Amino acid sequence: MGSHRDSLFAAAVLFLVLDSTVVFARVYVRTRVVIRGFGWDDFVLCLTYIGFVISLGLGFAAMQYGYAAEDEQPWYDKKKATMFTYGNQTTLYISAGLVKLAVALVLLRITVGKGIRFLLIGSMFVVGVWTIITVVFASFICAKGGSSNWAGSERCTQVGYFRTISNIFIDYFYALLPIYILRGSQLKTRLKLIAMFLLGLGIFASTATIVKLVIIVRLPNATGKEADGLHYDLLLWADIELGLAILAASAAALRPLLRHIPTLFDTTSKSATRDTDESGPYHELVVNSRDINKNKVADSEAGLGPGPKVHESATGGAASSDEELFRIR
Repeated sequence: MGSHRDSLFAAAVLFLVLDSTVVFARVYVRTRVVIRGFGWDDFVLCLTYIGFVISLGLGFAAMQYGYAAEDEQPWYDKKKATMFTYGNQTTLYISAGLVKLAVALVLLRITVGKGIRFLLIGSMFVVGVWTIITVVFASFICAKGGSSNWAGSERCTQVGYFRTISNIFIDYFYALLPIYILRGSQLKTRLKLIAMFLLGLGIFASTATIVKLVIIVRLPNATGKEADGLHYDLLLWADIELGLAILAASAAALRPLLRHIPTLFDTTSKSATRDTDESGPYHELVVNSRDINKNKVADSEAGLGPGPKVHESATGGAASSDEELFRIR
C-alpha cells in the first residue's frame, strides 16, 4: 500500500489532467461551437478551475518541502511546508464554493420558471454566505499548525460536521433539481434520462464528501500518527471531491462533442444535429424546440404568422444560445 504522500500526488496529477481536459473542451465548445455560448456559468467554472490548479500547485510545493513525508531530506522545511499547506487548503475551500455557484448558474441559465429561478438565486446567496463562513472557520478560527483542525475544539468539530453535512445537502440539491426542472419537458424518455444524468453528475462528488464526514467523525478520538494520517486522508478526499465536482459540472456542456459517437444517438437525432450544427452544448437535450416549433406551425396554419419565419426561428433563433435549451415554461 502506498504512502499518504503518494496518494496525494497521484490524485492531484490525475484530476489535474482530467479537469484540464474537460475544462478546455468546455471552453472550446462554448466559444467555437456555440453561438454566444460563453456565459457566467463558464466564467465561474473557469475561476474554480484556476483555483483548483493553484491549490494543487501549493500542494505540490508543500510535499516538496516534506508535507506527509515519511523520510527525512535536507531540503525539507516544516515552516514552508506548513505555509504552502495552508494556502492549498484555503484555495480548496474557496473553489469548493465557486463550483457550486457554477452549477447553480447552469441551472439558472436553462430555467425560465419564476419559482425555480427565485429558488436558485436564493440558493446561490446561501452558498455564497456558506462559503465565506466555512473559509473563515477553516482557514482562521479552526486552523492549527497551518491546516484546518476540526478536532481542535468542540466548536470546530461541530463546524466540521456542519460544513460536511451541509456540503452533501447542497450537492444533492443541485444534482436532484434537474429532475424537477425536466419533469414537464417534451423530451423522449431516453433523452430526458440523459439530461437528468448529465446535469446531476454532481451527486458523485458528494461520495467523496461522505468519506470526509467519516474521517471527521474519527478525528476527535485519534492521536499521534493516526490523527496525522486522518488529516492527510481528509486533504486527499478534498482534492478528489473538488476534482469530481469540476468534472461533473463540465459534462453537460460537452454534448456537442459526443455527436461523433454514433452508438449514443439514433438516426433522427443525428439528422437533427446536422441540421442545427450550432445549437449549443445541450443540443440533443433541447426541451422547448419541439414545443416552439409546434406552436409556431400552429400559429402559421391559423394565419397568425407566415410560414418561412417558422423555419427561420426553428433553425436559427433557437440555435443562437443556451437560453432556449432545456427551458420549461
